[in-house]
Amino acid sequence: MNITFLVGNGFDLNLNLNTRYSDFYKYYIKNDPKDLLSKSIKDDYEMWSDLEVGLGEFLKNIDENQINEFLDSKSTLERILAEYLTLENQRIRFKDEKALAEEFRKKVLNFFSDFNALDKDHYHRVIGATREQINYNFITFNYTSVLDTIVAAVQKNKPFSNHSAGGRGYNDAVISTHHIHGKLTEDLILGLDNTEQILNDRLKSNPELTNYIIKSAVNTALGEKKIEKAKDIINKSKFICLFGLSIGDTDGMWWSYIIEWLKRDKDNRLVLFVNKNTNVQLSGQEKIRFRNLTRKMMLERSRCEISETQKLVQDKIIVVPNSKIFNLENIILEDKENG
Repeated sequence: MNITFLVGNGFDLNLNLNTRYSDFYKYYIKNDPKDLLSKSIKDDYEMWSDLEVGLGEFLKNIDENQINEFLDSKSTLERILAEYLTLENQRIRFKDEKALAEEFRKKVLNFFSDFNALDKDHYHRVIGATREQINYNFITFNYTSVLDTIVAAVQKNKPFSNHSAGGRGYNDAVISTHHIHGKLTEDLILGLDNTEQILNDRLKSNPELTNYIIKSAVNTALGEKKIEKAKDIINKSKFICLFGLSIGDTDGMWWSYIIEWLKRDKDNRLVLFVNKNTNVQLSGQEKIRFRNLTRKMMLERSRCEISETQKLVQDKIIVVPNSKIFNLENIILEDKENG
């Protein structure tokens, strides 16, 4: 059985890395001011508030004979993005690797600590009935390797944990991080979720573009079966936790898949760790309202039939606001100026 964490840029931001698109844009424009995309970004930061969404909007004004110029510019952007994020990645330092590994281990194992009493009861019932090893998995949407390095440090001590079920003990494990969109040094994938996000009807069915900008198409063409592996991890999970993800449209296929997974088994639970500076804890009304609005947003992004699906999954989506689950005291940053 799996307990799976899907991790986004909020994880790196939580460690105070400068990995926002706006941080990268300054570096990109400075290093290649005449590139096709860098000029557009410089002229219209608002359109490019989300890099991948911006690519779809930019294509509004691209003709068929400009596709190669666009793809060449996108390749330049990807190369400079990898350079920039590598510099940020290199800022990470561990105060004490063993202490960090133990800190991370405890936080992962206690991911349910902020659940309400009803959801905690359900968690303990599921764990108490799991007569097999529990694997803690991480699927990351990031290109950086910070999470990989932490997980590798944790893996040095085995078992990761243990649990008892049916009068028998089981050793549990933490599994190496799975990069669904590649790494800084290998198969970095940047693009859109589907052809509808290409805001140019003339290009939506043009394989000279779609083969290189639709993320699932690129993943499939690379032949590494990353999508299949991620789906297999999800399928074997009882709890899926989202942390640091904006749940944006350019990863819509994953939100749809997770909602379908959630409907599949009465014991499946989706946990949304929402890091917002909010006072929802002060008011019962606002706490419930915030929870329901967050659930509705997840359903909207999954492109499902909301009213029908909501009845099936409403109580299976656990919302945890202001989570400190990945606030890590044993990580420090080297002060480095990105040039």
